[in-house]
Amino acid sequence: AVVNFAPELAVDSIRSMFDFQISHDDEERSQDRGMVIDCVFQNSIENNARNSKPPLAAWAVWEVYSVTQDMEFLCEMYPKLVSYHDWWYRNRDHDRNGIAEYGATVHPDNHDRQSIIQAAAWESGMDNAPRFDEDYGIEVLENRDEAGRLLGYSLSQESVDLNCYLYAEKDYLSKIAETLGKSKEAEMYRQEAKRVGDFIRVYMWDDETRFFYDVDIAEKRPLVERGMGIEGAIALWSGVVDAEQAFCVCSSLMDEQLFNTPMPFPTVSRANPRYSPEKYWRGPVWLDQAYFAVEGLHRYGYKEEARAMARKLIEAAEGLTDDSPIRENYSPETGAGLNAGSFSWSAAFFYLLCLKYA
Repeated sequence: AVVNFAPELAVDSIRSMFDFQISHDDEERSQDRGMVIDCVFQNSIENNARNSKPPLAAWAVWEVYSVTQDMEFLCEMYPKLVSYHDWWYRNRDHDRNGIAEYGATVHPDNHDRQSIIQAAAWESGMDNAPRFDEDYGIEVLENRDEAGRLLGYSLSQESVDLNCYLYAEKDYLSKIAETLGKSKEAEMYRQEAKRVGDFIRVYMWDDETRFFYDVDIAEKRPLVERGMGIEGAIALWSGVVDAEQAFCVCSSLMDEQLFNTPMPFPTVSRANPRYSPEKYWRGPVWLDQAYFAVEGLHRYGYKEEARAMARKLIEAAEGLTDDSPIRENYSPETGAGLNAGSFSWSAAFFYLLCLKYA
């Protein structure tokens, strides 16, 4: 969003995040080389290195480059993006099948099952989403290197949003590599994306409910019993789905009993038994996920639906068209603003929705 009116600030915002990337010569955190930590604060004691966050940096770098055409920035960021991408597969792919899981780092505060599941949910960005509820029997799995050294932990579910983000990241890395004249690396990422895409379309798809879900790592079956969540729509945004699957996901997104609420795209479907419209990631509308859903609809040719839902989001959000603060999230039933005010990423996505669809 910011690159549209302050390109230098957009570039520096990305750089500032990677200033805290775990370096290859970090003796204390060598197992996490390449990782970008969750949160950085003015008081460093508050920093959170228990987990990372979804891999969207390559998307951000490419979007910024598309506006600035700054090749030096692309050259600077490419090795950092590759190092972060590699970290996911070294530290968050328990069964080494090329499909990743959310998890947690080797950290004093990640000391038992409960704390590791908490960190993994934070890593997804969807802190208390139902799919991470402990009573679903989630297991914590240790990830070790060939020498037996503990690298970190994974949950016993391969998450659809994470692997769609990684699928998209491979596509962006291939574009960046091609732009930089690294044709072999570009082809490698294209081939890897094909393998990840095949897995998502086959194993993360449920024929009966016609939607995408996380899958059980051992049985490779979609975890339909945990109900529909907006994470399934990331498959549209990433471009991984086929035309028939896109039609089905679009139908679910436009269904008033599922995701087409008075303010669209609750994080948990209305039909989910654990739907709660004012409980953080258990129902409220978060603008990042809503934006990705709109973009996904548009990508697959559902342009009128995308425009209609974007306008509905803008019109339903309490106070958006006057001088009220933009909120962290919103009630899907009323559009009432919830939680923190003056929330930057909500503002960024509202800006993009207005720019592209209003």
